This record gives sequence, C-alpha cells and structure tokens, in this order.
Amino acid sequence: MEKLVVDRSNPPKRVPVSNVIIPKPEIFELSNGFKVVVINAGTQDLCKIEIIFRAGTRYQTQPLVANAAISLLSEGTSKRTSAQIAEELDFYGSFLEPSFSRDFSSISFYTIGKHFYPSVDVLSDILLNPAYPQHELEIFCRKGKQSLLVELEKVSTLSRQRFFSALFGSSHPYGSFATPHDYDHLSREAVKSFRQRFHTSQNGLVVIAGKLDSKQVNFLLRQIDVPSFKLKEKEITDLPEYQTTTRRVFTYKKDAVQSSIRIGTIWPKRNHADMPGLNVLNTLLGGYFGSRLMRNIREEKGYTYGVTSYILPFSELSVFLVSTEVGAGLAEATMNEVFHEMKRLQTEPLPTEELELVKGYMTGQLLRTFDGPLAIAESMASLHQYNNLDFGYIEKLISTINNITSEQLNDLACRYLNIDKMVVSIAGSDKPTGFEE
Repeated sequence: MEKLVVDRSNPPKRVPVSNVIIPKPEIFELSNGFKVVVINAGTQDLCKIEIIFRAGTRYQTQPLVANAAISLLSEGTSKRTSAQIAEELDFYGSFLEPSFSRDFSSISFYTIGKHFYPSVDVLSDILLNPAYPQHELEIFCRKGKQSLLVELEKVSTLSRQRFFSALFGSSHPYGSFATPHDYDHLSREAVKSFRQRFHTSQNGLVVIAGKLDSKQVNFLLRQIDVPSFKLKEKEITDLPEYQTTTRRVFTYKKDAVQSSIRIGTIWPKRNHADMPGLNVLNTLLGGYFGSRLMRNIREEKGYTYGVTSYILPFSELSVFLVSTEVGAGLAEATMNEVFHEMKRLQTEPLPTEELELVKGYMTGQLLRTFDGPLAIAESMASLHQYNNLDFGYIEKLISTINNITSEQLNDLACRYLNIDKMVVSIAGSDKPTGFEE
C-alpha cells in the first residue's frame, strides 16, 4: 500500500465562507417587557439561561452598587440562606455566573434537564426575592477591598485605569473607578435601591439555549413574566459627554520591573458601517498571534511576551486599545514601534498572502462563535447588547472579511489610526519623555 505523503510546505487554500447558517432562534416579548430569545439546539442534556439587565456601573450614583447588586443575588433570599442556595444548586448540578460591565449586568445560569424544574425554582427565588443580608454584604466588602488593594499594586491595573480616566475624564461613568475606601461606605439600602431601579425588564433580555422542550420553556417564562420586573418610572440614562483630558499620562510605581502600556482612542459603536472593516484592520495590527505587533515587538525586538490590540464595545461607542507589558525602560521604544506599525497600515499596500491569512483566521473565529447552543447564546447576548439583535451584522461582517481590499484598509487606517488622537497610558518606574504624571 502506497504511503500518502503530505507536502506541508504548501498550506491548504482558504475557502471563503459566504454565510453562516445559524439555527433560527425564536424571538418574542413578554407582557412585562422582557425580550426573549430561545435557541432549541444541541444534543446534550444541558441548558443555559442568561438574564441581562441594563444595569451596569454607568447607571450607579454610588461606587460598587452595580457590582454588589448582581454579585449578591445568590447570597440569600427571603426563603433561602446562601448556604441553602449553594447546597441546592450543587445537588442539582447547576451553577450561577454573575457578571457586570459599564453598561450591563447579567446572571448566567447553567443546569441539566433532569433537574430543570427544581433548579429553575431556585433561580426564580434568587431573581425575585434577594435579601442582601448584611453579613453577606460585609463579607463582600472585606474580600472586595482586599482584592482591589492587591490589584492596585499591579502596573497593568494602574495603566488601564489611568487610560480610561484620561480618555473619558475621571468623572465620566466610563472613566471613573472604585477605590478601596468606597467599600467602607457601601450600604445594604443603596444596593437594594439600585436593584429595584435597574434590575428591570426595560431593554432586558432573556436568552434560553440548549436541549429544551416547550413545557420547560413555558415554565421558566412564567417565573420571569411577573409585574415586579416592570419599570416603575422611566430612568434618565443619557450618557454624559466625555472629555479627553490629556493624551500622554504616566503613573509611577516604585521598583516596578515592568512597564504596562495602554494605547487607544474612541471608535464608533459596533453597528456603524465602518466597524466590520475596522475588525479586519484591528486583527491585522494586533488581533491574533501572527499580527504585525506580535511579529515586530515580540519576535523581532524581544520587548515583550505578548502584545494585543482589541475593540472594546460599549452601548454608544467603542474603544480601540493596544495592551502590553514590557521591561522597565522599554516603554517609549515600544510605543514608537506601535505607532510605526499604524503608519505602515496607512501607507503600505497589504501583501495578498497576509490578508488572506487574516481573512481565514477571522472566518474560523466567527464560525466558532456559533458552534453549539451555548456559543450561540453568547452571540445572541452580544447582538442584543451592541447591535439591537440585528442579524444582518453577521452577514455584513462575513461579506467584509471576504471582500475588503488593501486600499480600503489603508483608508480605514488613515481615518481611524490617527496617532495624534491616541491616548497613551504608561505605568512603571521609568517615566518616558513628554508624559504627564
């Protein structure tokens, strides 16, 4: 039998993906205002339920209340103690994941079909009857304060916080950060008040994904479609204007052996017409392991173990960000190399081979985001938060990946990688020239 010889010097050709076939979700609205997305897919006896509230830190009038309101939901209700909740969920093979961001708070709940009904009963109790016991709040504050004190010793935390404060202004909801002292003033009444005001069905979403029948879905929705989630009065949620204070900031950290760097600017919100192309541009620059920043700063210069660029979406805008940690004394040289790569994207034609490689990588990553019911659920949540459930965004992204040209990417780089508008935040022991401390 003749042995098959594979020529590994010739990579397989990329086959463009013209469309992604997504299992069509069922979308409807409950009487109390919650929008619901049901994805009945998968072969495993597993389901995920995610409840998303427009209750991020931008809506709080006191630091930490958004975090505490979502994080302490499962730490006791009017019917169960935190220990009872933990014991029941453990018995049912279920678990909860609270999360929060600047714009949203959410609870992700995972359970199995065998114990669906009793586990959802626990979830319903957590959502509708949180007690926020004082002793649990005190534990939350002690742990949170200690954790934050540790975080503030890291140059990565210092550069990140200073970056957003400089970009938006330290009093802006996107530019302000909690301090350890804030934990000393967090009250149970403030947490309960925030939950009552913002854990509502207004602009809320319920994503149900997995192997479920209609009886299970209807049982869950009866638990959620209750008047207590309705908004009592409309909240004023307009985002204030941001003001970039300075574009070169430095935070001193004594004896730091590394400098942490954040470089970025404000880009349009994710449903803007240019965003699919900007995703390709970002990937070329620093969005994957073979990116230009990685080849230059890691492989050629040896300044860092890793450098990345990414697009951070918010409800009404996006932030483009380059992030890395380098040896002390190398921050200024690294910044200059980042700017050098941005200029190259503005002025030099892109090699066909490089562009095809990036297109293949992005196509593969996109397909992974719809691989299985749980991945689809995450994609649906993201589409709700930043694209108003516009499924056309996926089609536009695929079309852009397949058809974008070198000339179009050069044009996007000229318009959006404006070095003069980049905010640079560096934290470490060595202050670069021209930076404000």
